[in-house]
Amino acid sequence: MVQPAALWRATRAYSLPASIVPVLLGTVLAARGYGELGGGRFDPVSFLIVLVGAVLAHFGANVINDYFDFIYGVDTRPEHGSGVLTRGEMSPRQALIFALALFAGAALCGLILLRAHAAVVLPLMLIGLACAVLYPAFLKKYGLGDLLVMIAFGLGLTLGAYGVQAGSISAEQYLWVALFSLPICLLVDAILHANNLRDAPDDRAARVRTLATALSPRAGQMLQGALLFGPLLFVGIGVASGLLPLWSLGTLLALPLLLRASRTGSVEGTAQTHLVFGVLYTTSFLLKPVFLW
Repeated sequence: MVQPAALWRATRAYSLPASIVPVLLGTVLAARGYGELGGGRFDPVSFLIVLVGAVLAHFGANVINDYFDFIYGVDTRPEHGSGVLTRGEMSPRQALIFALALFAGAALCGLILLRAHAAVVLPLMLIGLACAVLYPAFLKKYGLGDLLVMIAFGLGLTLGAYGVQAGSISAEQYLWVALFSLPICLLVDAILHANNLRDAPDDRAARVRTLATALSPRAGQMLQGALLFGPLLFVGIGVASGLLPLWSLGTLLALPLLLRASRTGSVEGTAQTHLVFGVLYTTSFLLKPVFLW
């Protein structure tokens, strides 16, 4: 019998900002009418279903990643992954069943939304499932993790949350929402890259290819700096050009956390930074728009 504490550790809940923040951002953009939605649209029930589905899918992706890393011999020491498999707190079979149960819960949320929002939900569900399963099972050796996590979490969840509220996504809306999601894409990849920098020696030994193993240690740290501080540069340019509301400068309050995450390289600290920056950034769209120009 698996202990509840082990199940919770297996989900790596500290990484939850990666799924919560994009859903909040997409929902707020729709509620405030960004992308030519007029007065804006918001359905609290749909928002909650999207949020629960995103969290369950995220948890499932974390558990299935641990499962494949363990059976492929990538995770061998107690501190690897979530630790529940390497410490024997859960068997691989139990982890697989748990992951499938989490994915089933996420799929149920998708099915509830599918009838009214099939054009938005179906493709994003399929893309998200493919990223969550195919990457750890088959694609990890090709170093595609950074691209896939930005597509699935930063862009996909933001578009999905927006599209469910809007009812559809036109090409123009797609481009605007994708542009606004860019800082979130960078920070969600910062979480992954921090994890990969920490695991780089073991990943090289296991012949797992990530950007952290492909780059030199110095280049890997420089990339992490770009991922962490690129969002602030985007905000500065966005506010100066009139693309973003003046309130987006409130994200500067996250600067101490960004500096600490850059200095320590902590995965958990990077996730906390993502959350604080993401909430400040999302709130700037929720407030009454004020632009420099």
